Amino acid sequence: MSSELPIRTGTAIVFRKRMLLAAGLLILVIGTLVFPFPMKGRLWGDLFDLAHAPVFCLSLIALVGFLDPVAAGFSVRFQTIVPMTIRRVAVITLVLMTTGLIGEFLQKFAGRSPSWGDVLANSAGLIAGLCWIGSRKCPAPFNRPLVATAIGIILAISANPLLEIWDSIERIRSFPALASFERTREIRNWIGHNASAQISNDWSSDGEHSLSVRLHQSRYPGAALIYLSRDWSEFRQLQFDVMNPNKQDLKLIVKIQDQQHSDTGFGYHDRYHQEIEIGPCKQSNVVVDLEEVKDAPASRQMDMTQINMIDIFAVDVSSPLTFYVDRVRLSN
Repeated sequence: MSSELPIRTGTAIVFRKRMLLAAGLLILVIGTLVFPFPMKGRLWGDLFDLAHAPVFCLSLIALVGFLDPVAAGFSVRFQTIVPMTIRRVAVITLVLMTTGLIGEFLQKFAGRSPSWGDVLANSAGLIAGLCWIGSRKCPAPFNRPLVATAIGIILAISANPLLEIWDSIERIRSFPALASFERTREIRNWIGHNASAQISNDWSSDGEHSLSVRLHQSRYPGAALIYLSRDWSEFRQLQFDVMNPNKQDLKLIVKIQDQQHSDTGFGYHDRYHQEIEIGPCKQSNVVVDLEEVKDAPASRQMDMTQINMIDIFAVDVSSPLTFYVDRVRLSN
């Protein structure tokens, strides 16, 4: 009796420590999903997208390992607290799945964007974790297909975020070129409003592709280039080429704003506007003087280190129109 008490006491202490680690891990996962990180931009979003599947896979393995280290593939030297059965692993998987769903739901209250794609990535990570845990129960070489499946799932779900990260890096490396449209994933940098925007090979002023913007009948249809967090203060001009394929004149407005613009309630006099007109079936090189952009706000100077949007739009479009944009760049 006296010899069993220290063992039970020691087991209880280990159990409490492991459960605290498990609770801490769950809090960390949901906190990471909900916390309004100040890091902004496409690259950071792609990195977070990449992390979903591996994080949930490793979290499942870790939670199972806290209770039954051998079941998760850890050393037999670590004490097993609760032997892992299929039912217990399923319960832990369900807890993690619920944690992910709650985290995604709470994101909209933290200024972040919930995504079913993130839920899918979380689920894929959990399936990969289940394959890994299942492989620990199988003797070699029968465990190899399960290990290969786990690795394959992580690689497959990570392929698109990795390609997006690569395109984001290429965008940064190509600065002061802001858009060439020679990479298909550049379209993610543009948002159409009352318009459809897509990469096209119908016309280009440089290379083989441009951005085709199809304006719908509305008050202010157009397309906006976002994720503009690089420093513009050393440049004198913004330039881009526009092609009007229509049989009538095309009147457009170029709007430029910085990060502080939202603090003014997006006031009309707190941003830059320039009207441009392109004749029928003509193309034009648009030049924007960045000194004029800097002095455009009525009550301050625009922060040229924090320009965050270039919007090209029309006013009062009564019938669908198309125009093309190419070779958006900064110059001296």
